[in-house]
Amino acid sequence: MPKPRREKQNHLIYADVVDSKSKAGVWMGERASFRDKQARILEALKDRTDWVSLEGAVMVISTEPAGLTVIAPNPTLPGVIVLSDGGSPAASARLQADAEEQVRAVMAKLGIAEEETAA
Repeated sequence: MPKPRREKQNHLIYADVVDSKSKAGVWMGERASFRDKQARILEALKDRTDWVSLEGAVMVISTEPAGLTVIAPNPTLPGVIVLSDGGSPAASARLQADAEEQVRAVMAKLGIAEEETAA
C-alpha cells in the first residue's frame, strides 16, 4: 500500500525526485551541452558571492539575512538547483530569491537562455 507524502518542513534536507522540474531552481532548455553550461554558471557565481568549497556545487554564506544557500547542478535535468535555509521562512525565501537572481544574472552574462516552466 503506498504511503502519502510527508509534509516537508525541512526543505533543505528533504529532496523529492518526483516532479523535480517544478522545484526551486533556474532551468535551461534541453541542450546536449547542459552539463558544461551548469559548470560555467557555478564557476562564474564564485566571483559574485562569498562561498566555500563544496564538491560540484557552490555554498553561499550570507549574514544579511543570515543563512546558507547551496547552488548545484541538477544531476538529471538541465538546470541549476537553488536550496536556501535561513533563520526564518522569510529569510529562507529572500535567500532563495536572491540566489536565483544571481544565477539568472550569470546565465544572461554567459548567454545561456532560461527555459520557462509551468509551476
